[in-house]
Amino acid sequence: MNTSLTRAPQHTASALSLPVVETRLGLLDRLSLRLGLWLLTRAAARADQRAHRTAPADLTNHAALERARREPHWQRQALLSRPPL
Repeated sequence: MNTSLTRAPQHTASALSLPVVETRLGLLDRLSLRLGLWLLTRAAARADQRAHRTAPADLTNHAALERARREPHWQRQALLSRPPL
């Protein structure tokens, strides 16, 4: 068993203890937090809508580019597979 990677014991005396000060948030703080949360969720929803709108277009564009790249090769193969006149 490898004991070199075990954690050192945690001593409560070595932990820094700070007094916890509980203060209630004021009205302005609560309103600004709600506004910030609303703005973040709105931005995320807009980014999600944009991603859903552009994803099919990107796939369609990618498919068109791939088809344009493969079509000359396919036509060349089709002409070579036919017997000469």
